[in-house]
Amino acid sequence: MTTNIRIKPLATALALAGLPAIAAAQLASPVPLEFGGYIRSGAGSASKGGEQVCFQLPGAAAKYRLGNECETYGELVFNAQLYKAPDSDLTFKLNTMTSLKVANSEFDSGNTTTALPQAWVQALNIGTGAFSKASLWAGRRYYQRQDVHINDFFYWNNSGNGGGIEGIDLGFGQLSYALRRSSGDVTTGSTTQFQLDPTTGQIVPTAVATTARASVLGHDFRLSGIDVNPDGKLTLGIDLRTSNATDAAKAAGVKGANGQFFNISHQQNGLFGEPKSFNRLVLQYGRGVVSNLSALAPNLAASSDDKSWRVVEQVLIEPETGPWNGLATVVYENQQDKQKWLSVGARPVYHFTDAWSLAVEAGHDQVTPQGGAVRRLDKLTIAPQISAGRYFNSRPTLRLFYTFAKWNDAAQKAAVAGDTLSATGAFGSSKTGSTFGVQAETWW
Repeated sequence: MTTNIRIKPLATALALAGLPAIAAAQLASPVPLEFGGYIRSGAGSASKGGEQVCFQLPGAAAKYRLGNECETYGELVFNAQLYKAPDSDLTFKLNTMTSLKVANSEFDSGNTTTALPQAWVQALNIGTGAFSKASLWAGRRYYQRQDVHINDFFYWNNSGNGGGIEGIDLGFGQLSYALRRSSGDVTTGSTTQFQLDPTTGQIVPTAVATTARASVLGHDFRLSGIDVNPDGKLTLGIDLRTSNATDAAKAAGVKGANGQFFNISHQQNGLFGEPKSFNRLVLQYGRGVVSNLSALAPNLAASSDDKSWRVVEQVLIEPETGPWNGLATVVYENQQDKQKWLSVGARPVYHFTDAWSLAVEAGHDQVTPQGGAVRRLDKLTIAPQISAGRYFNSRPTLRLFYTFAKWNDAAQKAAVAGDTLSATGAFGSSKTGSTFGVQAETWW
């Protein structure tokens, strides 16, 4: 959701930069500016004392969110129409987003993480016929993401720097293509360095990993909006990745596997005759460099034999009348010869009035590593809240929450030192824990 206002954005930028006012005044007439964003923040405590902690199973790609977010997080969106052709619908638009993240336990500290996740320009309505509603784009952006809201799981997310064309009307669907590049460091071996041992005060030989830069080039093809049944639409995607490692990386032993990522997404709208209810079923398969099923951050060290598949199911029940609504999900992921992940959760909400409601969220995560013991985590949250409306996604929302979690011995042993589930975490050797607190969440 964005708010439209009209300002002279370049004039404002120049003025804020301290440039002479006359330079700002000479700029052209105002252009439309969109302002939107998202913010969540709160405070909480653990049942054994100390600050709020959060529960996530080692090996699971996500955690259930309600009463289980330990940070202040915000996104501020500023978009501007830069140019509108006088004799056609051709329009140029700038899209930007800044984000920030800081632990709720810290205030006015230097540990705030800031980022620029979106900074891209698009040319809309670039032609006629099939291209009349199509757009060209280039830059850094969130690209056609799909997610499950209650556990913030972005299962189809090819965001980052790139460019492409989207919205080509083929009659039976809309075709999009994106060119993406992903880079990072891969371990090539180790070397011995002599370092000071702080315990003994002696210089001792230490093995240190050596790395090299590697990258892959991605070609993301999507065909969306395909009518396959009444109120049901299909999206098909294939993401082809090719190794693009530097000569130095190849000389260091980086083989640079290729990969393919296939996606089928079917959304059934108007579920049970309710316009806002839907069911979405997604099937995913990845191999090689995208065998981790992450288009955003492929595994640059993967082999061409690596492969995985995933099923994501989510249902939003949103009746126009009645006190209940909610969202439920099931995720099953099989990273062959590595691990399996099962996640089942739901957040039903009972509305006493259009503003006051009670949300309950239950989630179960289970990870089975290859040749290892099954890890389990169960989490339950109860949250009375007041919201700006009775829909599931009505915001702003102010809520109190109480969260209880239980995990098994395998989960505790797999957790890193200091993690909530570890024996050195907030609850010590116990395998249960609870937190309570208050949170605000809004988007606009």
